[in-house]
Amino acid sequence: MVAPELCRLRHIPFRTTSAFIDILTANKGTLINVSSALAFVPLSSAPIYCATKAAVHSYTQSLRFQLEESGVEVIELMPPAVKTALSSHIPEGGPVKLMTTDELLKQTFAVFKKGKPEIQPGQANLLALMRRVAPGFMNRQLWKASKNLVPRA
Repeated sequence: MVAPELCRLRHIPFRTTSAFIDILTANKGTLINVSSALAFVPLSSAPIYCATKAAVHSYTQSLRFQLEESGVEVIELMPPAVKTALSSHIPEGGPVKLMTTDELLKQTFAVFKKGKPEIQPGQANLLALMRRVAPGFMNRQLWKASKNLVPRA
């Protein structure tokens, strides 16, 4: 069963951060959480995945505020769809554009060097913006783009 597994995975960033928070604060360290561009928009073919990434996004924002006077830097990486084994079911040349891992790293480090707390490479930046400007439109476009990925009963 997939849902319980993903629910358990959602807790990993929370538990890991809790386990290391004393070390992070004592050393004024940096915490980097990875969520997803799908933290901003629901994708009908992956509702649990999107919900867990939204939880990580919210947690990271809250943690950033909680730790702002401790010297701990809290960064969130929100990658778009990346060409990996996880995305192998997404057709090439379709409406969902896949970013290569090389391009993801290149864009991530470029933004990281600027000291920004949220890193939204590629289409992730566009998704975040469009979700604020035109949420209904964005949701409909994602539904159209992912309709064929939704499992049929």
